[in-house]
Amino acid sequence: MAHKFDPAKIKKLDDPSRLELFDPEKVLKEFGIKEGMTVLDVGTGAGFYLPYLSKLVGEKGKVYAIDVQEEMVNYAREKVEKLGLKNVEVLKSEENKIPLPDNTVDFIYMAFTFHELSEPLKFLEELKRVAKNFAYLAIIDWKKEERDKGPPPEEVYSEWEVGLILEDAGIRVGRVVEVGKYCFGVYAVIVKEEQHNPLANIPFKIPPAL
Repeated sequence: MAHKFDPAKIKKLDDPSRLELFDPEKVLKEFGIKEGMTVLDVGTGAGFYLPYLSKLVGEKGKVYAIDVQEEMVNYAREKVEKLGLKNVEVLKSEENKIPLPDNTVDFIYMAFTFHELSEPLKFLEELKRVAKNFAYLAIIDWKKEERDKGPPPEEVYSEWEVGLILEDAGIRVGRVVEVGKYCFGVYAVIVKEEQHNPLANIPFKIPPAL
């Protein structure tokens, strides 16, 4: 869909009213984030979710936050420094080139970012590169319906469309859930060495109702 957020409106991304969309700590725990994990926050924007990610992975964990827009990166870095989030590093990324080595992350978090991807399949291949042999992917995005918040419906994907794109990329979809009034969540896993992983044969499916 490639709808990019206007960096001039960055303050909106750091507005506490965003907590009305969903409870970040509760949802992240449900998505499987754990202490000690290495997490990638894709499209961190103003770094709104970084305090929650930092807290949940703890001192033994690490959070890499990436964004393609320089204004967002600078804002998020200042926030990290101000809050003293020592286990968080903010990096400037290219559209389909993440500045991390292969096999780095356990958990990938994409909040309200998937619809901004210009080449979803190409980007997902890059996510698979930086993911460890078994990694979680959590996607939260706007529902494809009329809302009084967020981008218009024609600029976002439906739950089913996201699921199909992930499956085309070879990423296994576990569940699609309603996260709140305005958004949905997709639980998925990246399995890079299926022959060695006992979870590889679990039949993950999108619920028929979606």
